[in-house]
Amino acid sequence: MPATRPAPFFAVLLSLLIGPGLGGCKRSGPPEAPLTGKRTDAPVSMPATWQEGRRYVFRVDSSTDTEVPRKNTTQLILSQTTIGQELAFTATNVAPDGSRVLHMELLSVQFETGRDDDVTLSFDSLNTVLQVEDTPIIQRLRKLIGLKLAFRLSPSNTVTRVDGIRDLNDRLNSGNSIRGVPAQVLARCVNQQFYRDLVEMSFLPHHAVRLGESWTIDRSSSVNPRGGAGMAHFTYTFAGWQKHLGSNCARLDFTAEFKPPGPPTTNTMVTTNAPGTTNQSVVRRVSRQPSANIEEGSISGQSWYSPELTLAIETVFNQSATTKTTLGKRTSTTRSVAGADNTAEIVDVDSAPPDPTPSPAGTNAPPVTISTTTRQSTRIRLVEVETFKDVLKP
Repeated sequence: MPATRPAPFFAVLLSLLIGPGLGGCKRSGPPEAPLTGKRTDAPVSMPATWQEGRRYVFRVDSSTDTEVPRKNTTQLILSQTTIGQELAFTATNVAPDGSRVLHMELLSVQFETGRDDDVTLSFDSLNTVLQVEDTPIIQRLRKLIGLKLAFRLSPSNTVTRVDGIRDLNDRLNSGNSIRGVPAQVLARCVNQQFYRDLVEMSFLPHHAVRLGESWTIDRSSSVNPRGGAGMAHFTYTFAGWQKHLGSNCARLDFTAEFKPPGPPTTNTMVTTNAPGTTNQSVVRRVSRQPSANIEEGSISGQSWYSPELTLAIETVFNQSATTKTTLGKRTSTTRSVAGADNTAEIVDVDSAPPDPTPSPAGTNAPPVTISTTTRQSTRIRLVEVETFKDVLKP
């Protein structure tokens, strides 16, 4: 059973950066225990159950490396952002039907950004010695400490309600705005859905499975540095039994494929002239930049489920995606129709016909295609379990 505190953030970060999901190198350390079990063994159920009277501390570390072209050039630069969180969970109010309330508290947070191997920002809420500039993102990180959410869970561990969302949004959105890849990483890793996925562990099979059996789920996955998300088709396989973090675990291997986006849609916005104004209609065509298209991408990872603790005690998730975005010239046309309302039609740049109106000087630039490669590695690990008799009631 896990009972030790996590390694220092930068040690965890180093293992992430040199792990196979990002650098292609093997991590140092003791070799993995062998897989055991046979396909003829009895099927195994893997329910996710947060047990009353226990306090679980999970460590979440996520690293995002993004290769982006330098402005007005084709030269690529590497933007690196890492975030670490320590989260405590305690189950209370267990009803006879198995429903319960799971309380979460954010105990600590670490955040680091870099560009081309140069550290541009480093923050650790547990380090009271290191002094950092009080920037908008640092202010926001400080406010996250002590965040509390309460998840109402059904007997099947499905979240039916989340309390504390207003406080979460207030902490995230107060102060000056933040932008860029760091802002997107923070938004991706600190939100209701991220914590809900961690709590529900919905990737676990809903029925008993045999060794070697596979199952599939569809879920959204962040695919580009602008924070956009796409659907991915995941395949999980019960690979066998393996000793992990002091527990005999069922190891689940998974891969995923990105699902192609749906056909482009045309949005039309209709407005009516205000009283006293002309009754002429103006149809305005406004170009809309297309979303990034995934040229190639991969998702893979492993999860270890402990029957003793009735939870997945570690999940390692590696993702790489290359997206292509074509930025075109904004187009607009107008025409007048007597007696009609004002209408604005929004169209995609790729589907827009040539603009018959000559472009102003200096704006008739050809479309530019930008390819962006993003690599993400996330590790969610149970680092401590405390058992106690007196559980505080809310």
